[in-house]
Amino acid sequence: MTIQETAGRRPPILTGGSGPQEVRLRIQAAMDDLKRLADIVAVAIARRDGMIIAHDLPRNVDPRKAAAMTAAIVGTSEMAARELGQGKFLQAIVDSELGKMLSTGAGEEALLVTLVRPEANMGLVLLGVERAAHRIAEILSGE
Repeated sequence: MTIQETAGRRPPILTGGSGPQEVRLRIQAAMDDLKRLADIVAVAIARRDGMIIAHDLPRNVDPRKAAAMTAAIVGTSEMAARELGQGKFLQAIVDSELGKMLSTGAGEEALLVTLVRPEANMGLVLLGVERAAHRIAEILSGE
C-alpha cells in the first residue's frame, strides 16, 4: 500500500504485522474516509486496554501515549456513566484551547480517537465519527 506523506506528518500506520491484509486495508479505508471531513485533524484506533491499532497522528504525538490516555479517559467515563445512571458509554469529548479530542467506542474492543479543529462543525463531525466507529467495529468483529 502506498500512502503519500503530508508535510509534518507521518503516513497512516497500522501497527503490528499481524492481521489479514483485507482487514488492514478496510481499517485504512475507514480512517481515510473520516479524514476527508475538513475539520478532522487526525485519527487513531486503539484497543480499550490502551494499545494502538492504527493511527494517522501528527509526528509530534506519540501514538502509544495517545492510546493509553484515551483508554484511561474512556475507562473513567464508562465508570462515571454507570455510577451516575446514564447508561452505556458512547463517547468522551475533551474540549481544549487548540481543538477537541473525541474518544468513541468502536465495538467491544476498540476506540476511535479523533482530533478536531476548534472551529469544527460538530454536527457534521459527530455524524462522520459515528459512521466510522460503526464501520471499524464491524471490521474488527469480522463482519
